[in-house]
Amino acid sequence: MSSKISERIRYLRLKNNLTAKDLSIILGTSESAISLYENGKRKPSIELILKMADYFSVSTDFILGATENMADSEKVIDIDFSDVLENLIVYINNQNTIRFDGQKLDNDLKEIFMKNVTNMLDNMRFFIKI
Repeated sequence: MSSKISERIRYLRLKNNLTAKDLSIILGTSESAISLYENGKRKPSIELILKMADYFSVSTDFILGATENMADSEKVIDIDFSDVLENLIVYINNQNTIRFDGQKLDNDLKEIFMKNVTNMLDNMRFFIKI
């Protein structure tokens, strides 16, 4: 078995701040099985590789070491950014304090930030309707 698979499993687990026990529960297997996979002493089943790919939102090719690209090209993420911006506006309005690059924004800067987000939303809606 390629050591790539074991490296990828460990990489994904650690990247997602999971213990071997956490991952075993998520995948419905034993903690010792996770250890065997990560140490290259046992091959995960196809079903388990599919579960991992789904859970970590990566391609099976990435787990198998066939590609360096983590994205699952089969999964298309359809995000409506107008919803994202609207949710951001609601979120900011509900916060007493907001920070940008670690700096606390005073009320004037918070208002400027809100105006910019609102303008972006309005401008995109205007341009799309043309």
